[in-house]
Amino acid sequence: MKNRICPIFLLIVFWLHWGATASVADGPVVVGFNENPPLIFTDTDGQVKGIAFDLLNDIADEEGWQIRYLPGSYSECIRRLEEGTVDLFPGMAVAKEHENRFILGQEAIVADWGQLYTASDAVLSDILDFQDKAVAVVGSDIYFQAFATILEKFEIRSRFVQVDSYGEVLSLVHHKEVAAGIVSHLYGAYYEKRFRVRRSPVSFRHTELRFAVSKNQNRKILSTLDSHLKKLKENPNSIFYSSLDRWTQGVRKVTLPLWLRPLWVLSAIAVIMGLIILGNIFLRRQVKLQTEALKVTIAEKEKIESELAVAREIQLQLVPGDFPAFSNRKEFDIYASLEPAREVGGDFYDCFFIDGNHLCLVIGDVSGKGMPAALFMAMAKTMIKSGARLLAEPEYILADVNREIARNNPSLTFVTVFLGVLNLNSGELTYSCAGHNPPLFIGRKGNSVLLSDAQCPAIGFDDTFQYRQAAVKMQHGESLLLYTDGVTEAQDSQDHLFSQEALMNTVSLTAGLTPKERVIAIISRIREFTGERPLDDDLTLLSLTYFSPHHMGYTGKRIILRNDIHEMGRIVEAISRVAESASCPRVAVHDVTLAIEEVFSNIVFYGFGDDLDHNITLELLVENNTLILILQDGGIPFNPLNVQVGREKPLEERDKGGMGIMLAKNLMDRMDYRRDQGKNILRLEKRFR
Repeated sequence: MKNRICPIFLLIVFWLHWGATASVADGPVVVGFNENPPLIFTDTDGQVKGIAFDLLNDIADEEGWQIRYLPGSYSECIRRLEEGTVDLFPGMAVAKEHENRFILGQEAIVADWGQLYTASDAVLSDILDFQDKAVAVVGSDIYFQAFATILEKFEIRSRFVQVDSYGEVLSLVHHKEVAAGIVSHLYGAYYEKRFRVRRSPVSFRHTELRFAVSKNQNRKILSTLDSHLKKLKENPNSIFYSSLDRWTQGVRKVTLPLWLRPLWVLSAIAVIMGLIILGNIFLRRQVKLQTEALKVTIAEKEKIESELAVAREIQLQLVPGDFPAFSNRKEFDIYASLEPAREVGGDFYDCFFIDGNHLCLVIGDVSGKGMPAALFMAMAKTMIKSGARLLAEPEYILADVNREIARNNPSLTFVTVFLGVLNLNSGELTYSCAGHNPPLFIGRKGNSVLLSDAQCPAIGFDDTFQYRQAAVKMQHGESLLLYTDGVTEAQDSQDHLFSQEALMNTVSLTAGLTPKERVIAIISRIREFTGERPLDDDLTLLSLTYFSPHHMGYTGKRIILRNDIHEMGRIVEAISRVAESASCPRVAVHDVTLAIEEVFSNIVFYGFGDDLDHNITLELLVENNTLILILQDGGIPFNPLNVQVGREKPLEERDKGGMGIMLAKNLMDRMDYRRDQGKNILRLEKRFR
């Protein structure tokens, strides 16, 4: 029985061993590699060599694998590994982006890092010297990406020249076509003597190079390689150490001739070599310390930038940002904008209802800049809004807020505020100004005056001060512009101020514009004035246009016209009255007048086909910020929307009135035609807000 079991047992062991081997590598193991000496490369005879090659051949002999090498560029190897064209890639750097796409071995083949090389006579020795310099890099190289990140953190702009291999990088540096180049430390140590280049003290991104496979296959190959590598590293006489010595240290060994072997010569050489080694160790230590300090600095800067970005987002969320605000209210139109000069600032604005008929407008500016000003701004804005809920008069609101802030203000921070309460039924604006820029009261034709009454000290100085207020009556279509001193004190490259006069001149050109269009036009003019100079102070504007409810009921008119071109005078007068009642901008009125003139003249001259008198009905309406004109005539059936203007035809062959109809189409937002009960009915629409 014993003799029968033993052969079966041996057969099972043999089958398990053969099956395990086959499962690891059933066919040739395809190794994809790029030229990366001394790790792995092809020599002048086309033979594969290098550290990884020696290790793979040794492990393949023990495992019974067949190895087939497939060269290519780095990007080709990565693509082939993902597609499964190759089974294994030697020398992939440990990086997060690689670990997300591939499986890397646990054992490192070698350690490596990025090394910066310059021309032999270059004076570049500090990272700050690379501002606006050309640097040669391999496009997909992790050391290039790490170096680019370092430059970005220090806000240094370099011009990167991307090539396909490290050899091209050193060649460009050698021929001084670039100021510097980035290669791996291993490659540079192996090839630097072939070029007139100098290794700079700048090194970075220490990493390990390992074997890698795709996530979907060949995990057993990787596990087998890790197991062999671990054993080889434990044996100081293994192929691992002999290959490292051959390809990194051995190539630089010096064989002394017999006449140079006296003891004193060898001793002197040993001393010199010792000094060189100690110097190299010291330099590496310094580079490591500087790199660690650089990492700490970058991390601290990133943390500060992240905190400031969050603070800026919070600050902008504290002020209204969704416009049009209160879209259900037709008595006013409002728009505001805030641009902090730094990541965060001290300007703020607000608009809210005290009750159903009173709208509160606030704009303020805290002394100082940055995070302290932003925190003080948030506190002041909250207190003003809370006070306005209880006290309807601006003078009492500001006095109450001033008492609370001034009583506990060890930093002596202050805030200037303009606060106004608008009665939407009567148009009366009651306001108080606590040390702030007086706002502009803008007439319907663009003329503006300063609301300079009720000037009081800023909030935060004296808790006993009694504030006062003033009032002004706003008429239908009149506007307000609230702003901070960052607007009038914006500076150009010659330190000239934008000034109050320039602001009022700009406002005079915004007659008929909506609050949003007015604010955008002012900011555009300021940007044009300052040019490339960054803002020195926060830029904040708030604009409001008032629409009296007593004027909003007049929304239409109907007139009967004769087919006489002189009736255009009545048409223009009717359009002007309806447009004025709806506060329609002049530019929109101009477009409507020009379009109706073209359409009406077409009807008069071509619409009836006789010389008799006929009536034409014109109806004008205002609906949803849109001016609507409806023309009706009993003339010849004619759809102007079908008119085609062929520019290639002579004038005498074109449709009569065609150019005018095309102009009207371009001027209006919408035109509709229908024939009903023997009449031509044409509807024209122009949206003005």
